[in-house]
Amino acid sequence: MAAAGLGWDVKLLDGLGYEDLEKLMGLDMLPHFQIPSRPVKGRFPDLEFEHPDCVLVVFPNGSGGFDVDYAKLSLAISEFSKLEWKGKPNVLSKEHICWDVIYKTAEAVKKDRALSERLLVEPFQSSGTCSEDSYEGFTVREVVRKRRSAVDMDGVTAMDRNTFYQILLHCLPSGSGGKQKRQLALPFRALSWDAEVHAALFVHRVKGLPAGLYFLVRNEDHFDELKKSMRSGFKWVKPEGCPEDLPLYELHRIDCGALAEKLSCHQEIASHGCFSLGMVACFEPLLQDKNVWMYPRLFWETGVLGQVLYLEAHAIGISATGIGCYFDDPVHELLGLKGSNFQSLYHFTVGGPVVDKRIMSLPAYPGPSVDA
Repeated sequence: MAAAGLGWDVKLLDGLGYEDLEKLMGLDMLPHFQIPSRPVKGRFPDLEFEHPDCVLVVFPNGSGGFDVDYAKLSLAISEFSKLEWKGKPNVLSKEHICWDVIYKTAEAVKKDRALSERLLVEPFQSSGTCSEDSYEGFTVREVVRKRRSAVDMDGVTAMDRNTFYQILLHCLPSGSGGKQKRQLALPFRALSWDAEVHAALFVHRVKGLPAGLYFLVRNEDHFDELKKSMRSGFKWVKPEGCPEDLPLYELHRIDCGALAEKLSCHQEIASHGCFSLGMVACFEPLLQDKNVWMYPRLFWETGVLGQVLYLEAHAIGISATGIGCYFDDPVHELLGLKGSNFQSLYHFTVGGPVVDKRIMSLPAYPGPSVDA
């Protein structure tokens, strides 16, 4: 989003492998941590090693596609190992707890180099609009710099139905006017795969929309499988006033405040907002089709979707919070999902924040003219 505001585009260079990223960032020179066979507690300075995730290329918007020769790029990166490493990272903790399963998982999902992969830069697709007057008139810079996580929701603030629809239109990967699948709209276009993450929505306080369970289908190729995999009693009907190009479906009318709270580790913030949601991803079929390295990338996609929700909330004058603690099996039970074709990965809430006046807030980016 920041790049787009300055006239640039961004794409993930996903043809590079884990070893390439280690060499590029100088992390291959650090001691390798030996993963224990069980959780252990003690002093393990090597446990604080850095884990490289990805490299992004930033280029002028509208410049069209261009080729990346991953073989040559990888060869050039291999020369980085000959450079002298300057400095030594500080040890952050005096004592450590090593949860072995975390590091074993990180080891299992390392991505190999894909020299044949092509960098595809598709034309930009704008998001749909149905209620632009919902926004407060902030600039992109102001919205980005205002973005904070709410620590509590007031349980009172409500939003209009069209505002709710407008937020969800900006959560679609393909933009307006077409089938939802390819990630063409901002900021999803930075990702190199089709949309794999959907949203099960708990509507609490949206004026003109009955409280209940709704579902946003972000890849319409998954619609039939989702409908078949979920509870047979769900309605799967478009709610009243829903834009034609918004694949949002009402599943079940119910006061779901207590339910949303329970599913998010009994946190009131999940029930005291305007709406909350659980992100549900296509899982086992995707990992089998591509490889297990898609596992962390699914979380990247939930993170991008979460950032859109943060910015949308602040743009209309309220707030939001990601919820990392949730019960995935009860979410699956609620939806009727069995097996591992679909998996709950992340929760989120949007609503009116309760401001804790004991906490001092300073500008995140102070400068000559502070606009935060």
